[in-house]
Amino acid sequence: MLSGFLADFGQKAAERWASLLVLPGLVFTAVATAAVVLGQRSWWDMPLLWRKLAAFAAGPGGQQSGSVRTAVLLLGVLAVSLISVLVAGGLGELYAHLLAGRWPLPLRRLLAGRLTERRVRAWERRERDRRQAWEEWQASADEADSGVAEMRIAELEALRNDVALMRPACPTWTGDRLRALTERVRGQYRLDLADAWPRLWLLLPDATRQPLTESRARLDEAARLGGWAVLYVVLGGVWWPSALGGICAGLLAWRWTRKRTADYADLVEAVVDVHIADLLDRFDDETRPARPGKGPAVTERFRKGAGARHH
Repeated sequence: MLSGFLADFGQKAAERWASLLVLPGLVFTAVATAAVVLGQRSWWDMPLLWRKLAAFAAGPGGQQSGSVRTAVLLLGVLAVSLISVLVAGGLGELYAHLLAGRWPLPLRRLLAGRLTERRVRAWERRERDRRQAWEEWQASADEADSGVAEMRIAELEALRNDVALMRPACPTWTGDRLRALTERVRGQYRLDLADAWPRLWLLLPDATRQPLTESRARLDEAARLGGWAVLYVVLGGVWWPSALGGICAGLLAWRWTRKRTADYADLVEAVVDVHIADLLDRFDDETRPARPGKGPAVTERFRKGAGARHH
């Protein structure tokens, strides 16, 4: 039984490794090879690419020398693939930080404040429209238009939430969505999610952990695609079709990251709503139903005198 489990685990790990690392790295290596061989002037000449690769593999010195050169070529492909995977992973983390609004200090000084103010103005304008529609509905005595008014208010709320669920405080949508997760939990339960989450995770059943893990993995994949997009755009300095592909990949990564951030945040918030009673009762001296008043005491217990965290 154990050997079967290990074999199944090894097969799944190999498949995941191939899909996330090997294939993207090999694709980038192939594009980089075309870029170096063809350049900007001959960007379209695929027959030229094949002729040069074949000539390099054959080379002078007969069949034995050709075999050695082919082996060197394969080792070079693997090395470049591995290096590109590592670089794309690092750039993916940087891409995720930028989308979350965690910018370096010079960039924060130049752009963050202006972008945040712009988002705040857009949110407040849509919130005023929603509030005005709600007040008009409350003041109206016509019950026949009640359904239409409710639909209108729902539409205005959706438009406001497209900017942010709460009044924006970050220069990016993703940053405000992640912030809204912690603020909504704090507002509802008076509980600091950053301190409580590791303990809550240990209490979750496997059936709940699995969708959370999968959702987080999809979010990481979207960020990693952003890292690959940067590499392809940089390679466009040698071969312009690569830059075009990088721009398309960047737009796709941006779209995926937004959607998957929202999905992940919704799932985390749902997990907190469902399982917070277990968490608060576990760390309370008295067994009672979960109440918001328990949050501050439990949060302070988790912090152990260290105070609030800054990430």
